[in-house]
Amino acid sequence: MGVHTRAELLAQGIRPATLTRILPTIYTDREPTYLDRCTAVALWKPEAIFSHTTAAWMWKLIPEPTLVEATIPMSGQRRAPSWVSLHRRVVESSSRPGLPVVTPEQAMLDVAVGMDTAALEVLFDAAVGTRVYWKRLALLCDNSPGRHGIVAVREQLRTCCPRTRSEPERKVARALSARNFPLEINAQIGRYFGDLVCRRARVAIEIDGREFHIAPQTFTNDRIRQNWLIDDDWRILRYSAATVNSHLDEVVDDIMRVVRKRRRSRRGVVAHK
Repeated sequence: MGVHTRAELLAQGIRPATLTRILPTIYTDREPTYLDRCTAVALWKPEAIFSHTTAAWMWKLIPEPTLVEATIPMSGQRRAPSWVSLHRRVVESSSRPGLPVVTPEQAMLDVAVGMDTAALEVLFDAAVGTRVYWKRLALLCDNSPGRHGIVAVREQLRTCCPRTRSEPERKVARALSARNFPLEINAQIGRYFGDLVCRRARVAIEIDGREFHIAPQTFTNDRIRQNWLIDDDWRILRYSAATVNSHLDEVVDDIMRVVRKRRRSRRGVVAHK
């Protein structure tokens, strides 16, 4: 049966007293899931728009939270049970899944301002460019200049490394970005792709995971790609995930050294073409 209002139950000839009361005038016939609780809040507060951690969960930015959070009009009543948190403000509304919810960018900003740096980096690298538009999030930051945590969010917008395919790859991309030495991530080179790429230096960096060492076909395909790139005058730098995890600074130092050297050496090559 799901979640229903008292009026809906009475219209069906069902006595609310036989069911479990979730919120004032809202009932269910089962142990409510998190989505059931969201539905209950939507029925209880029809003007509410889900926001903060609830919206971030709905947009698949974070795991399922404990609280159900929603935004209500400035004139609304914030009193609610301990598992519901209501915020008063004016926000833009979207919809997901069939419920009113703030935009993914607003949800991202709402949860990001309360995160530590490590959590922020993971969130931004996973979401920007896939679930969240960079420009829309940047505009929200511009419109919230004095908000707590906004400086850290702006920094993440500047240094985030979306599109990485593994945690070691993300660590290297982040470390390079932190040194103001960003490289292209998962960039196409002819018919192949490189984990990290500098086109000016013609350097491709590959971070090899466990499957590289145990899957024969993966190893063979990678060698074919590497031979093609070398034949096209690309320099390939390879690092294992284990090396990245234990010696990140040394890996980044090596990448920067080789890329800078190749950039200098190729100036003359480009000038003579």
